[in-house]
Amino acid sequence: MSPVTRIVSTLPFHKSPRWTSSVETVAASPSPRPGPWRRAWERMGVPDPSVISRLLRRAGSADAVLINGGERADLVYLALASLCPWITAPHLIVDAHWQPGNAWLHRLAQRLPLWLGRRLLAEVQPHSREEIPLYVSVFGLPDAVVKPLPWSTSLTGYDLQRQAEPGEAIVTGGHSYRDYRTLLEAVRGEPWTLRIGLPPSPVTAQVKAWAADLPNVEVVSDWTFRTYWQAVADSRVFAMAITPGLQRCTADQTICNAMALGAIVVATNAMSSRIYIDHGRTGFLVPEGDAAAWKRTLADVHALPAEKARAIRSAAQHEATTRFSEDARIEETLRRARIAAAEWADRGRAPGRHDAWQWAKAGFVLLLAAKASLLPILL
Repeated sequence: MSPVTRIVSTLPFHKSPRWTSSVETVAASPSPRPGPWRRAWERMGVPDPSVISRLLRRAGSADAVLINGGERADLVYLALASLCPWITAPHLIVDAHWQPGNAWLHRLAQRLPLWLGRRLLAEVQPHSREEIPLYVSVFGLPDAVVKPLPWSTSLTGYDLQRQAEPGEAIVTGGHSYRDYRTLLEAVRGEPWTLRIGLPPSPVTAQVKAWAADLPNVEVVSDWTFRTYWQAVADSRVFAMAITPGLQRCTADQTICNAMALGAIVVATNAMSSRIYIDHGRTGFLVPEGDAAAWKRTLADVHALPAEKARAIRSAAQHEATTRFSEDARIEETLRRARIAAAEWADRGRAPGRHDAWQWAKAGFVLLLAAKASLLPILL
């Protein structure tokens, strides 16, 4: 019998029995009433700084560590862990979806934890193969560690059923990197109803202002997670308009969920949507920022014969519930962690002749930790 690989992670996949039986999770617990210290961390994008110290304590006995590419606390941890000689397990960054910073200082801040953590870094997982050259040139990563893993659905635990016949509305939603102006222009003067699910925020207020003269557009701010996805399941079309010129994947999970629910997805032809949508077979891709192309494509989808529409919905649903299912992604993530642990064990990755220097650096880290007021400088 092969030995059990001890995997420690911050990833919140607690709804998956396969994950919870295989991984020790170090979960973030944001404070409902944070004091000044917690508020300072929150302003820097770290709602629970204790994740860093808790992960440092557990990582020393792990065979592999999986951290979240979307969490600043995880990247701060990586930089600190590499200075600690007792931490030797391979680290894999899961769900890396980084937009290159515009200013050189921003890019330096993005590269710094990756550079500091290079001793432990076995794998970085963006979503698309198109991102490999970007992660090498912008983030300074060796191409050997950039190993894309497409994202997946996230509907585990929700009882959602598509109605027998499609509804009439075009449904969309979300704040991150959405091109609502192009989509709104595409539906101007058309008979279609567009429903946009957006919680209250300054972005929502802006979208409402843009749509003020469009009687066929409704911005909905009180949908729960379940009611939003039920609206997607019952839609005529699910639209995902993505910001032009984006250098990262976005809306992957949203696209996969809509496909899994049997929606016909129309999306901007972007880095992420190209992974999941086979144009004309499982959905439709539209050129960036092209309102006229959006209008034509939406008209074409509305005019699809029922049999053709059902074939597209069925093909999309099959892809999303097999190739891009949450179970498949979790299984692949765990497989990669076990492989990394085995490879590092075979190579004898452990503190070597530079132990004294590593321990000196570790002492410096511990001094910083003792002086808690200095820690925010590391961000």
